[in-house]
Formats: sequence, C-alpha cells, structure tokens
Amino acid sequence: MNLLSIILLSASLGVVPYPREVKMGETKIKTEYSGHIRYVYSAKMAPEAYELKIGRRGIAIKSSSPEGRFYAEKTLGQLSRNGHLYRGIIKDSPRYAWRGFMLDEARHFFGKEKVKEILDMMAEFKLNRFHWHLTDSQGWRVEIKALPQLTEIGGIGCETDKKSPAKFYTQEDIREIVQYASERHIEIIPEIDMPGHARAAVRSIPEIDGLQGTLNPGKELTYDVIRTILTELAVLFPGRYIHIGGDEVQNEKWITLPEVHALMQREGYSSVQQVQHYFGRRVAAIVISLGKEVLAWDDLAESGIKPSSIVLQWWRADHPEVFHKALDAGFRMVVCPHLPMYLDYCQEPGQKYGHRGRKQHFNTIRQIYEYKIEDSPLVLGIQANLWTEHVHNSERVDFMLYPRLFALAEQAWSENRDYEDFLHRLEYVYSWMDAQGFYYYDARDSSRHPEPACPNIR
Repeated sequence: MNLLSIILLSASLGVVPYPREVKMGETKIKTEYSGHIRYVYSAKMAPEAYELKIGRRGIAIKSSSPEGRFYAEKTLGQLSRNGHLYRGIIKDSPRYAWRGFMLDEARHFFGKEKVKEILDMMAEFKLNRFHWHLTDSQGWRVEIKALPQLTEIGGIGCETDKKSPAKFYTQEDIREIVQYASERHIEIIPEIDMPGHARAAVRSIPEIDGLQGTLNPGKELTYDVIRTILTELAVLFPGRYIHIGGDEVQNEKWITLPEVHALMQREGYSSVQQVQHYFGRRVAAIVISLGKEVLAWDDLAESGIKPSSIVLQWWRADHPEVFHKALDAGFRMVVCPHLPMYLDYCQEPGQKYGHRGRKQHFNTIRQIYEYKIEDSPLVLGIQANLWTEHVHNSERVDFMLYPRLFALAEQAWSENRDYEDFLHRLEYVYSWMDAQGFYYYDARDSSRHPEPACPNIR
C-alpha cells in the first residue's frame, strides 16, 4: 500500500467518534470497493477493538469479536458517505467500556419504534449501554405479569396529563427491544426507581405506601413485591445489571409509620436515614440473589453495600466529594453528572422549555465534549441522561438529544479529541441527519430548527 503521503484523519472524512490511530493515503478508491470485505480473526485484539485496512483490491477488517467487527463496519459506513474512500489503515478501540445513554419513559412514554430509532443512533456512534428508566411517580411502564395492577393503574397518566390512558411496554415488547439492542451490541439496563419516586407503584398497591411517594421500608410485603418484580425483570433483561434507583428519597414521614418504628427499635436505628440504608441493602441482596449486579445512583454510596457488589452512577455534580469518597472506598463508578450530562437542560439561553436549574445552567455541546473525567481504573465510563419532564414527543426528544449525544459518544470512545475538528466532522453528520429527517438542535443556526414547544406542566 502506498502511504508515502500519509495524512491524519481530518474533517474531510467526517467520522464520529474519532478513531484512536489513523494513517490514510491521499489516494482515493470508489466506495463500490466497500462491498469486497475480508474478515480476519485476531485473538490478541481487545473485544471491542478493530483494524480497518482499505487497499486497492479491497478492504480487510481484523477483530477478535463480533463487536469489533460491528464497529469497524460503522466506521467504514461513515467513511463511505462522501462517495469515495481513502486508502489506509485505522486501528481503533474505545476509551471506556461503558458508553451510555439513559431515557426516562416514566414521565413521558415514546413507544418501541422511537426506542429502536434511538438504539440505531447509539449503535451508529458506538454507544453500548441503554439505561431505561421505566418507573417513577408519573408512571409505571413495564408489564409485571404477577402484578398487573402496576400497569393497569400505575401506567395511567404522564407528566403533562395525569389522566392519559395507560401506556407501557408488554413483556413481548420488551423481548423484542432487548433482541433489537443485542443485535447492535447494546446492553439494556432496566431501572425500577425505589424507595422514592414511587407514587405510580403505591397507587397500584396501596398496602406498600410509605408516604410522600415512597415505598414502606418497614413492611415485609414491600420486599415480597420487590422480589416479584425483580424476578420477572431478571428474565426479561438478560444483561448484567438491574438499576434500583435510590435517589432523592423523601423519607421524613417514615418515622410516623408503625412498621418503620418497629424496624428502628429492632435494629437499634436512631434515624430514618439508617432505615433507607437498610432498604438499599435488602433490595441489593435480592438483585444479587437473582444473578445480577446492582446499579444505583450515588445516593447509595453510604448505604453499607459492599463496593464489590454495586456500581454507582455519580450524578450530583454539586457534590464532587461524593464521587471522590466513593472512589477511595473502592466503588466502581459511571460518570453522569447533571452538569453537563443531563440532556433535559437547555442548550443555550434562547431556549424556553428545557430545564435550567436554580442557577440558570446550560449544558452545551462544548461542555459535554470537553468535560474532564478523573483517570481511575474504577471509572467504567460515562453516560448522558434525558429526563423527560420537559420532553413530551418524538420531535422534542431529537431536539434535546442531537448533536449533544454525539459529543458524549466521542468523549466515551476517543482518546484524542479536538473540539474544532469535531465541529467540522459534524457537518457530515448534519447532512446525514437532514437526509434522515431528524429534527435536531442546529448549533450553527438555531433558527433552522426552532425549539419545539412543550406544554405547560405546572
């Protein structure tokens, strides 16, 4: 192969995320050669790594796994969009094993075709963890056959219409989506948020009501219900993790519950916070007994769960001490701080309907792209989260996701990043999205795609 005139991958090639090592010649070949691919197995390569070699007589992809082959094909597809290919070699592997995105469908429900569309976009940009927030106070969105009232009653309503008809995923829907994700090398992590954010659950099963939208941590019935739910969930989702929530628990009134009072006396507790930690440990034990690993928000860092038994998601950007203390204690961490990784926040001051926070924060493309992550073997990766209080339909999902999700994808995959070069490569992505009909936020000219209005939710 003639590489006398070697060039680095540049804006003219339009690949996102940026590969680890690129040596391309100035010689072009027609994209029709992309149909002549030779696949080579190499046991020495890391599971998601690949080598893509483009030559005069065809293309060779070297990998040790279906994932590596899949990502090589995605890179090749992006290279082919401009009508030709450069001869050369790309050697690539991800920065992080966990490259995630979370969708909240408890507050607003979007349906399986939209979820599949998002999974397609994740796969295109080499994201591999889909965290699915399926329950919250606004709605319960996953069928549990042993407890049909969870969807029959808890599935009613959403953030903007408390009386809208019940919407949820049947178990058949779940299996279909899990299979779809698996074919794209994406693991789905279901979340059942508890003991807080649980009004939909206690509407459905009043016997486990713990007041203020919580589950009652003093009743054995509560844990029986949780085990029933998680047992069905463990079968539906064959992946490694089940997420048990654990954040923002309004536990002040637990002290008034006789069952909690009895629990505190029995265990020698002096505060409801100790009761919350007890709840977390019991639910974690259920998850582990089902052969799964526990995933939870960083609120569980001091619950007494062994660091080897849980992965924490650090979301409280205003509490960096929680992150550092958890790392020091040996917890594995996924980094998803609300600043800048929450995609429900506005992207720029001109937007009206997104979240801003008390201090008028904006989560921009650049902030996501340039966010600094502490180097530690305990940091498994990063994730962006889309909460949907202010996101009520498919058009608004796209507007809030894209192109910020692409900045997240490059953060998660690429070791060598340059923001200005990223913006140049995004031009190819914008053209591709225009052809696909996506309604994205156009950072070049926000008037091209005006912000979709969201109903007044207050």
